[in-house]
Amino acid sequence: MSSLKPKKALLVVDVQNDFCPGGALGIPNGHQIIPAINRYIKAFQKENWPVFVTRDWHPQFTRHFKKFGGAWPEHCIEGSPGAQFHPDLEFPKEALVMSKGMDM
Repeated sequence: MSSLKPKKALLVVDVQNDFCPGGALGIPNGHQIIPAINRYIKAFQKENWPVFVTRDWHPQFTRHFKKFGGAWPEHCIEGSPGAQFHPDLEFPKEALVMSKGMDM
């Protein structure tokens, strides 16, 4: 059995409008971390290390939402402005985007 060689990668998690101020589940001052995230992204790009990005991505009618029996208010509905990444986030076009919360 061969062993895995350690590598570096950056994982950016759910930097979406609905989790920033003014969003459905906005975190006060949450947007203030974005410049630091962008610095990490640039540093990882410079070293050719991979950047992975996750997004909360729900269908409009999902059991996650309160009105369908879930615990959460509507947020990050696929294709909505709230589900979009924050406009100041500068991840590379080759970043792998992973969607979650899709009721699969």
